[in-house]
Amino acid sequence: MKTSILALLGRIRVGNTVLALVASTLSVMAAVPGPAMAAPADSFTSADVGFAEGSGDGADIVRRLSAMQSAVSPKVPVLRLDLDWWSVEPARGAPLRWDRLDPVVDAAAARGMRVLLVLAYAPPWANGGHSGDKWFPTRDQDWTSIVDRTVAHFGGKVQAYEIWNEPNFVNFANFVGDRKARYWQLVKLAYPRVKARCPGCVVLAGASGAGTVQGGTNPNAPSVWLDWAYSRGYRNYFDAVAHHPYPAWNSGKGPADPECVNRWWNMFGPPSEAMPCGELALVHSVMVRHGDTAKKVWATEFGYPTAGLAAIPSASTVSEYLVQGVRMWRALPYAGPLIVYSYRDRCTAADDPECHFGLVTTTMASKEPITADVSAALRGDGVTPVPSWPERLAAGATLPRASALRSRNGLYELWLQGDGNLVLYRTSGEVLWSTATTNGENLVNQNDGNLVLYTGSGAAAWSSRTWTQGPSTLVLEDTGNLVLYRNDGGSITWSTGTAQG
Repeated sequence: MKTSILALLGRIRVGNTVLALVASTLSVMAAVPGPAMAAPADSFTSADVGFAEGSGDGADIVRRLSAMQSAVSPKVPVLRLDLDWWSVEPARGAPLRWDRLDPVVDAAAARGMRVLLVLAYAPPWANGGHSGDKWFPTRDQDWTSIVDRTVAHFGGKVQAYEIWNEPNFVNFANFVGDRKARYWQLVKLAYPRVKARCPGCVVLAGASGAGTVQGGTNPNAPSVWLDWAYSRGYRNYFDAVAHHPYPAWNSGKGPADPECVNRWWNMFGPPSEAMPCGELALVHSVMVRHGDTAKKVWATEFGYPTAGLAAIPSASTVSEYLVQGVRMWRALPYAGPLIVYSYRDRCTAADDPECHFGLVTTTMASKEPITADVSAALRGDGVTPVPSWPERLAAGATLPRASALRSRNGLYELWLQGDGNLVLYRTSGEVLWSTATTNGENLVNQNDGNLVLYTGSGAAAWSSRTWTQGPSTLVLEDTGNLVLYRNDGGSITWSTGTAQG
């Protein structure tokens, strides 16, 4: 698919001459307006949303910026663009051509939109003579040269740089040699050069795609590449991890569906890191194991196709999956911005799912209910806000699929997973209790006192069998016990019996 701040330390000798020079420079800066300074890493949060628009025609992207902004207003979306090195520098030493990118970046800046630029795709003259550009560069000086000149050109108009797109997928990043090692070399080379010219810019790195499978295993899974980098001293060369939490759309699965064996097939998955059944949880567990929890994971692409494969669900189910993903993403304490691929369909081929990831069609027509529902979720309408899920479910309330309760002390979570199972976890990953169901859609705390897990067709998949008790409140206690309390006196009518002492 078109497809994640260290302080600068130094010593400055201050004398009269230097002070005079600084004063003179400040005077000039005040007199001559320039682009806004890049925002620091902590200015990006999980509330930020955006669209990944690749390397298409610049004028065409400019024409749809207003529609993108309207879709998430009053938020201002982040815009993810590809550098497309070959088009910028067609030959080594040739004058750089910014005619495609400049109009887009300038138009985004005029609207207050922040830009994430993907530094990627080495042209044949830089990649060892291969005919396509989906190769890593072979000479360090070619790579550092384009990084230097790109950051210098855009200044504060670009606030974040992503080092390559899905570098662990050979179709986007080939190399004669150790691909993993070469990628992290490129990251190490780029990081100080970006920071030297834009100290506030965020540098993202990571094996963001599902990776290239070899012999039934995946040595190119994102978690494997990230662990390799940490183990070899690369932790100080990126400010955030880039990840593409696509559900297993080629199998018709949603973001919360577990995939416990071949985790990379669901790049999202349930949140448990001790028993990860999705690649996202495993990626963050690598960060935790290496003590790098201050950094965020950015979803620099997230989406679901609406056509192109027989397994792709209906538009209403795709809409539900995408809204689930937004809810789940914002509930993660380590989440950064969520960037949707893409606002508009890329093409119209009926048998190519890559054409159909847009929230609107190629003619900008809405894809309902997807367009309205996902736009509302991105804005935050009806989405549980950070920092946490509630610890209780009131009488008459519903817990929808891909939602959770969390104990007030943060040690326990009750998840209604995408696989239809209602599961009580210790946040370390241990399962304390579950309904062992496969088709739950909504957990309803009925006013008759019965707690019922309903399927999509309205049948009861499980219940607490307490329908004579009257209105009650479900509470996930700090002990790990899930308890139903009667509202007219506080007596316990049902519990999981999982208090941890």
